[in-house]
Amino acid sequence: MNFLIIRLSSLGDIILTQAVVASLRRHFPNCRITFVCKEAFADIVRIMGSNIEVLIWREKLSFFKELREQEYDVAIDLHGKLASHLITLLAKAPRKYRYQKQRKLRQQIVKHKTEERISSTVDLYFSALTELLPDERGEQPKLYPHLLVKEEPALPEAWEGKKVIAIFAGAAHFTKTYPLTQYRDFLRLAKDDWRFIFLGSEAEKELSEAIRSSFEAISINQCGTHDLASLAGLLQKADLVISSDSGPMHMAAALGCRQIAIFGSTHPRLGFAPLNPKAEVLCADLPCQPCTLHGRESCPLGHWDCMTQITPQMLFETVEQSLSD
Repeated sequence: MNFLIIRLSSLGDIILTQAVVASLRRHFPNCRITFVCKEAFADIVRIMGSNIEVLIWREKLSFFKELREQEYDVAIDLHGKLASHLITLLAKAPRKYRYQKQRKLRQQIVKHKTEERISSTVDLYFSALTELLPDERGEQPKLYPHLLVKEEPALPEAWEGKKVIAIFAGAAHFTKTYPLTQYRDFLRLAKDDWRFIFLGSEAEKELSEAIRSSFEAISINQCGTHDLASLAGLLQKADLVISSDSGPMHMAAALGCRQIAIFGSTHPRLGFAPLNPKAEVLCADLPCQPCTLHGRESCPLGHWDCMTQITPQMLFETVEQSLSD
């Protein structure tokens, strides 16, 4: 069997597709799997295991020429966007499947017209396999950084014997970020043996520096210094990962890290909760949550209570409990 899997972006969504890829490899051990994604996420696909070939998505005719040079038995669209529709349409594959995004249900959840919830995005991805593997159910996605990372990132020698807490302070949208002042107040509560490493993209470096500027003795800022595979390798060294509802949250889950996921304007009901038995979710569960599917730049009600009601003390107590388990 020759499979073509299509998920172009973004970080968290691509990580969640690993469950589908692993299932195909398990049921068709001799199959060939080609995964189409943007170049920025290629290394994440390469550390999924399952011996995946990566085809880099480019908005050029040369991409479609390369696509048409291969024949596939099955094409699976796990993105559901115009570009992925086009790739699926033009792929030489007699069988083509697309996952059910549950757009209408998600819109109803955001508009508070239903009490239903989506168990996980992974379950939605497996809707594309209903005909191929009708009884298959998704498992926790997994990543294997050692497939690419030959030299693991190092932590400060002075941190030997300390509890290392990785913090992803940023997010793609403002209403998904834990407030800067509350992160500072949380750091003031830190125990003597806690150390903090701030991680994320180069764009999040300034925010992280603003949070830790008064706590340089117990923290370092490595935003923008690691590629995705190295970042995954580094997270394996952390005792705990703190993040918002974001790609790094799903990365930590796929690595089996102890983690705390903070939800603001979004909500686990939308199917984005971390699939990890070691995860703790902090969510205020306000009547106005969720107010958006992916985040927004300001609170539509002007109060941002979904984040401000998750107090630094609550975060401290959750960290303390997670580290003691």
